[in-house]
Amino acid sequence: MARMGLQFGLETNASNERVSKTCLRKFRWLFEIDGISASGVQSLPPSQAARPSISFSESEAKHLNENYFYPAKPDWKPITLVLFDLVKNNSSNGRFHPVFEWMRKIYDPKSDARWRPAADGFITDGANTEARLKMLDGCGNVIETWFFENAWPQAIDFGTLDMANNEVVTCDITLRYARAYIEN
Repeated sequence: MARMGLQFGLETNASNERVSKTCLRKFRWLFEIDGISASGVQSLPPSQAARPSISFSESEAKHLNENYFYPAKPDWKPITLVLFDLVKNNSSNGRFHPVFEWMRKIYDPKSDARWRPAADGFITDGANTEARLKMLDGCGNVIETWFFENAWPQAIDFGTLDMANNEVVTCDITLRYARAYIEN
């Protein structure tokens, strides 16, 4: 018997169990980077983020009078993370900025303007870290979690200032990572 409506086979799965019809919402998420974003009192709350984006290079095989194309290496695209810029205090040394502290693990302009390349061991120094994007339902329960492996700040923009504007100051980070995946 044919049914009218918007079921489209979404009401049950192959084993005839009910399936959730909840849509993910753009405002129900949390982006966590330990010590940087949404991971405790000393971190900055996120304002905007993105889920990962990937493209595949193609491999071509020539056969007689045809060309076949196959997916080849994946290319994970950087994402932009916008954080609210709050005044943060540290009991031991006064004010600090979590994003600037993260940047100092790669490049510290104050000490000796030393750049720490990967060969120098900065990967184990905490510059590369794991980031997590948690998609939430209406009750705050985690629906899906994206893991970003070896995330590091490719670009940091501490923002422009304007005396005629009363908006909140943000810090924009272009986040580069090795790969991303959903953890079940």
